[in-house]
Amino acid sequence: MIPNSRLKRYALYYPLLLLAVMLAWFIFKATSAPFSDYAGYYFGSRALLRGNYETVYDTWSLNQLIAQQGYSGIFVSYTPFPPFTSIVLAPFLLFPVAVSKILFNVFSAVMFIWVLARAGKYLSLPPWVLWLMPVIFFIPLHNNIFFGQAYLLLFALLLEGYIAYKKGKPVIAALLWGVAIVFKLFPLVILFFLLAKKQYKQVVYCLAVCALLGSISVLLNGFAAWQYYVFTIFPRANNGELNDSYTYLFQSAFMLLKNLFVYDAVQNPQVVLSSMPVFVICMVLFKALLLACCVGITIHKKATDFVAFAGWITASLLLSPNGSSYSLILLLMPLLALARSKPVYLVTVMALLVLVCFIPVSALGGKPLLLQFPRLYGLLLLFGVLMVAAGMQFSVKLFAALVAVLLLADAGKLFPKPDKSTYLLLQPLPFVYEYAIKENQLVYRYWDGSGSHETSTHYGVHNYSTSDVRIQNNQVYYKNKQLTSTPDLKKQPMLVNGTQIIYLSDRNRGFGFYTLRTITNL
Repeated sequence: MIPNSRLKRYALYYPLLLLAVMLAWFIFKATSAPFSDYAGYYFGSRALLRGNYETVYDTWSLNQLIAQQGYSGIFVSYTPFPPFTSIVLAPFLLFPVAVSKILFNVFSAVMFIWVLARAGKYLSLPPWVLWLMPVIFFIPLHNNIFFGQAYLLLFALLLEGYIAYKKGKPVIAALLWGVAIVFKLFPLVILFFLLAKKQYKQVVYCLAVCALLGSISVLLNGFAAWQYYVFTIFPRANNGELNDSYTYLFQSAFMLLKNLFVYDAVQNPQVVLSSMPVFVICMVLFKALLLACCVGITIHKKATDFVAFAGWITASLLLSPNGSSYSLILLLMPLLALARSKPVYLVTVMALLVLVCFIPVSALGGKPLLLQFPRLYGLLLLFGVLMVAAGMQFSVKLFAALVAVLLLADAGKLFPKPDKSTYLLLQPLPFVYEYAIKENQLVYRYWDGSGSHETSTHYGVHNYSTSDVRIQNNQVYYKNKQLTSTPDLKKQPMLVNGTQIIYLSDRNRGFGFYTLRTITNL
């Protein structure tokens, strides 16, 4: 018989053993699954460390590079990842991609379990919460492993950083949080948490680590790679333009409001109200409300630091225009934070987490718009419960100040410059990377997981010329006259039939996901 004292001593580790077995099973099954997102991490990071940032951040060039190396059935994008990602992945690039994915998953799983074990002791977590955790987060855990995603590792960095911070180890906390910030960027909200707590010394440490890691990345990846990412890619990614700029799959407030108020002739023709100012103002109010609530629980003396920290992490998911199933593992943070709260709060949060994690979002495409975002609604309710449980102190003055600051920052978006261009074809097109004229008809070439394909548009072209039209500073010029002033990527301009210009553009689409546009008012 095992003594009861020993059973109690190791009670926290038994559920983690179950978690380890489950993750090991996922890792084994993932060996026969497609490389999925990990192919983007792997091939993009390898090319970036060789200095080919333009290839890496051009979706067609990256996928063509992968195909040239003999891999098929892969279609990935490196757009979401800052250059520092390649440094995190560097040790795993020493191995073939299949072995690399296994090793990365094993490393992420081990770090995740190890930090949970430490957190269980430090936070005095009830074992039954850890028993239920693999059930509640079954889908996020599964998808992190099968897709080869990094959110298990990110969770470990964030939580271990918090433990170090609370133990009075500011340098270690800064190192862990700094890696998380330069790796995924959105953990930058940690700095706002620290500022609200008036932990200015810790903020300085974090900024110093970020600067150090950024400098190392500049040395290894090159200044040009960071310049291109910060000034060209990040603004677009922060605008939800990764691969589909109107997708409900991201389950974000940004995408819901964009579908309600931002018109697009092909992707979103049936808006409730076509008004960019309304969209911008709604987003400003939403962001200001979330930030004011987070500050409200951070400064509340009765709220624990961990509840406040979990609130900021939850808010970061709501603030992001881009969401995913695997990022939901970060919602384990509020569950752990409320593990010893009143039963009504804990049970409600657990029910909401089950709803959020298990909703089959991909099956909602044909539903009315407002019914396509149940995960978002669940996240908002979860955030609300967290605020109530923490006894949030809401400041109207702070909310108003945040609205003013955010509105000033987004003032340029209220009234965008007019665009003379329109879609050439009023139908959704695949990932077009090139077009040509064949037998007096326009044909386009597109790329998918099986490679390159060519399709005729049946659009008649009697004559064409490229002599008087060009792309300069990412704008279309015709006879030295600038015709566009928009930030979308543009290439391959051509004057056709003497009356209109056709070119490839990723306007209102994912970064580098081109379609055909035309300008007729020359």
